[in-house]
Amino acid sequence: MHLSAYEIILPLTNGEGKEIQDLSLLVNGLYGSVDVVAHQEVELLFSGDFDAVPKSLLARLISRGHLTEKTQDEERKDLQLLGRIYRLLISRIETAICILPTYDCNFRCPYCFERHRLKNGKEWLCGTISTEMIDAVFNAIQNERDKGHLVIHCTLYGGEPLLKENIQVVRYIGDKCRDMGLKMNAITNGYDLDEYIDLLDQYPFQQLQITVDGVSDINNALRVHRDGCGSYDKIMSNIELALEHGIDVHMRVNVGQNNIHGMKDLVEDLRNRGFVDKEEQRENSVNEGKSSERGKFSYYFKAVEYDEPENSVTEQEIMQELLDMGFSAEEAIARESQYFLPSDVFRSQISKKVLPPIMTAFCGSEMNSVIVDPYGKLFPCWDQVAKEDASIGFLDKESGRFIWDFEKARWLTRTSDLIQKCADCPYAFICRGGCASRAMAKNGSFFREYCGEIKEIFSFIAPRLAGEVYERTGDKELSLSWFEPLSLLSQEDRNIIMNTGSQKEILGILQKYGIPDMIKSCGNIESEC
Repeated sequence: MHLSAYEIILPLTNGEGKEIQDLSLLVNGLYGSVDVVAHQEVELLFSGDFDAVPKSLLARLISRGHLTEKTQDEERKDLQLLGRIYRLLISRIETAICILPTYDCNFRCPYCFERHRLKNGKEWLCGTISTEMIDAVFNAIQNERDKGHLVIHCTLYGGEPLLKENIQVVRYIGDKCRDMGLKMNAITNGYDLDEYIDLLDQYPFQQLQITVDGVSDINNALRVHRDGCGSYDKIMSNIELALEHGIDVHMRVNVGQNNIHGMKDLVEDLRNRGFVDKEEQRENSVNEGKSSERGKFSYYFKAVEYDEPENSVTEQEIMQELLDMGFSAEEAIARESQYFLPSDVFRSQISKKVLPPIMTAFCGSEMNSVIVDPYGKLFPCWDQVAKEDASIGFLDKESGRFIWDFEKARWLTRTSDLIQKCADCPYAFICRGGCASRAMAKNGSFFREYCGEIKEIFSFIAPRLAGEVYERTGDKELSLSWFEPLSLLSQEDRNIIMNTGSQKEILGILQKYGIPDMIKSCGNIESEC
């Protein structure tokens, strides 16, 4: 018997990061088991002196997969089994559609990851998607639905999707979305948003992501308008306009060395402009069961990678800046984009309401997302649009179908259970392989791992959240575990899961063993994919 190869051991802390009573936190990254154990008992586990460990604790740790007689290869097979369930049964249910009306943009941001598109020439850059291409996109969406995929949203991207000169193109897309019952989102710089307010009222727009990188001069220097004019005040006015019309706005702040210390001034300006107070009032009304016509406002910070490393910052530096600004750890986690998702997942995990998440895909790029550019080329990743070697297929206008090439299949298998280094890592279901674009930049391949700062981020989040639950409940067994459900599976059924291409067959096996949480996550699967 020995500790699992997927064991993560951390101190247990309160919300402010102060250690609790000589207790440790055991997180099994494979089975999702989260348990509180005394420091001295952890030392006994490390030494292999299992006879000195209380028998009740020993039994609990064995039943939850922290202690095991399995070899690392056998544990890896469990991880790959769970990964295959996720990849075939969960991650491919929904097809996420993103349309680029144009590659043109009225901004020239120095850190833009699409700068390469400028070399293709003005005529190509300014081209807009044709009505024939839009018709083909929505025929392809119907084809996806006919295959059993959920298609719920259509996101507009660019370039700048909401350029005022392209309003008729966006209107045509809006007509199609409304006819098909699709909700609409847009990732926009917000500069021409006032030209679109009537359109936003007419079509099923749900939310906008708008980037602002600091107050006034800081933003104007980083979010550079191609005409050289300032943009900050107009964008902020347009954000308020969208909120008044019931559209949710997520404000993103890209952070580097040149604006990290401007974060405080930006937050203060948001308060002075009334965004924070109005959002609190809206949220209080909703919590009281009252309807609100105002859209939801939120903002978050994200480290941006500049070509010059000296201009970049880490996510940890942003977190520290937030704490120095007076944010509590909980508030700071909610405002730092790379901390929020792991914390949200971990909160679900220690709620004990569902089996722990088994996500192996980092983002929609490794799932069923598709980005359609103005010329019908298909891409998996927002960071890679307009790069010929990153294309995964094309849209066939005549048949109205997405035609995939081999690269599409490769992206669908860029998951942590299949990346060699990730498959043996305790953070496989936490990191999920990391960002493909950053893996390319660091390791020269989309299909390598990118670890980034996940260990440091998880070490900040997990002890605090687990400690909060432990202090409130006294419970030392903080999550459900996949260890027992997996132990029920016969070898025959394991073989079927690892070799079948049938979603229904996998779902049937899970139902046979009564794994309701997994089935609940999957929803209704009505056809083969």
